[in-house]
Amino acid sequence: MAQVLELKFDTANGKVYTISLNNPKPNLNALDVSNAMQSIIAQDVFHNEGNALTSIRSARIIDKNIIEII
Repeated sequence: MAQVLELKFDTANGKVYTISLNNPKPNLNALDVSNAMQSIIAQDVFHNEGNALTSIRSARIIDKNIIEII
């Protein structure tokens, strides 16, 4: 089963910006994820249509069941 860590941020233009990371580290906790997301906001590296990330919206781990056919 594959996992994806999905980080959602609010942006200055009122939209949502999502960063998806494959195979996240096991045993992540809310504090670690929140601190990492605050760091991403503070470093001001990612933008949506020229607008900065302003706040944390949500974070979740998605489990994917992948069945190879060919």
